[in-house]
Amino acid sequence: MRLGVLASTGWLALAALLWQRHGFLWAFLAVLIWVALLRLFQQAVLAHAKSLAGKTP
Repeated sequence: MRLGVLASTGWLALAALLWQRHGFLWAFLAVLIWVALLRLFQQAVLAHAKSLAGKTP
């Protein structure tokens, strides 16, 4: 959990730096990539949990 918060903070810091140096569009792209990765990770965790739930007798 702590590592996820640290990684999320890193993505937000990256977006802030991109906004300052390269503009809104690059920062927005970084945030979109971050959101897409979060969704993929959440879907993977849910699929894993469902497979574990199905294996228990």
